[in-house]
Amino acid sequence: MFCGIGPFALPLAKKGCRVHANDLNPESYKWLLKNVSLNRIPSQHITCYNCDGREFVRNFAGPIDHVIMNLPASATHFLDVFRGLYSGSDVGMEHRTIKVFCYHFAPTEAPESSTLAAVREVLGCEPENASVHLVRKTAPKTWMTCAQFTVPIEVLRDESVSKKTKVDS
Repeated sequence: MFCGIGPFALPLAKKGCRVHANDLNPESYKWLLKNVSLNRIPSQHITCYNCDGREFVRNFAGPIDHVIMNLPASATHFLDVFRGLYSGSDVGMEHRTIKVFCYHFAPTEAPESSTLAAVREVLGCEPENASVHLVRKTAPKTWMTCAQFTVPIEVLRDESVSKKTKVDS
């Protein structure tokens, strides 16, 4: 999601990873394609898309293992796309986890906890195996951070804590 001209997608594809790179901006998409060509990346390693991030994830036909969300100003707002992603899915998908790298702008006071709070707010629960690293200071009172976590399977199946409580009681 939000791959831009390919700063993460291209190096991963060059290393042999299978990459699906998406960006909504037509100009970014045009330069992504140009960069794929200039870097001579084989088509079996990268496929490029030009669509809405939510639409891209919801309509993706294969398994998703890792997602890089490199749009720090608003990436956390797109985390809701994972809620219910596996509801009604094919057998076997219901146990697959998704590792997310979500970039975020956070205040200089407690940037790690602020980033995790933004992730929790949208996911509706605690992310699994979560960590936050400081990428760089982007303004006197702002850090770019990256939250790395696994989307809880309950979120992917859309099994909220409140639903579990109602079933158990």
